[in-house]
Amino acid sequence: MKRTAISYGASVQGPMHRREGTPNQDAWLRAGGRFGSLIVVCDGMGSKPNARMGAQAACTAAREAVARWSMAEDAPVSYLAHLIEVLWRLRVHPNDPGDAATTCLLAFVGPTGQWVVGGVGDGLVALRTGNETASQYVGNRDGGFGNETPALGVSRGPKAWNLKVLPPTTLDRLAVLATDGVADDLIPEKLDAFCDWLVDDFQGLEPALRWRRLQGELRDWPTPRHIDDKTVAVLRMSAAASGVRA
Repeated sequence: MKRTAISYGASVQGPMHRREGTPNQDAWLRAGGRFGSLIVVCDGMGSKPNARMGAQAACTAAREAVARWSMAEDAPVSYLAHLIEVLWRLRVHPNDPGDAATTCLLAFVGPTGQWVVGGVGDGLVALRTGNETASQYVGNRDGGFGNETPALGVSRGPKAWNLKVLPPTTLDRLAVLATDGVADDLIPEKLDAFCDWLVDDFQGLEPALRWRRLQGELRDWPTPRHIDDKTVAVLRMSAAASGVRA
């Protein structure tokens, strides 16, 4: 039975940054290759002068790290965290990494069907397999160090990361990543409904239309007085995924 991977997402500037004329400090990426299929969502820390650059660099560093890590059979997942950190620091050099601090969340499925999900920092990493209730691997607000959000540039090494490896499955599997501009407004009991909405309303659309409509939904976010940038990305592996493959 042929397995099909589809990925998509969108990111929009929050109302506060629109008013201030400052750019979106979130970034996201989707990629595919011999390593499989990948989505990455990053949120540059707003108090840092190079937050936007840090988030963009983390996305590309994660893609390069996943491709390299995947070539080493049975490599510990902690090596992946090390790789992302080192490659990210090279990309932001010669700037101070602390001035480009960013969260970094990812989900990818390799050619064998093995999944890796998680990351460093706040936001949301949710995973649903088959008909199970969605599990939230990142998003616990008590998971930081005091009042500090773990992030690239301000946390020490892979111990700050929460990465989980999941075995292949013949069931449908869905990963949803979001920055805290989205995650903070989600009611835990509504997480499955949020996942259903992202699949049912968007997966079957032509990619350009899907991106525009998802952007529109993020701009018209229903929570009153929301101010943050908003980013969401979806990765679904299915034996019966329909619509346009992307």
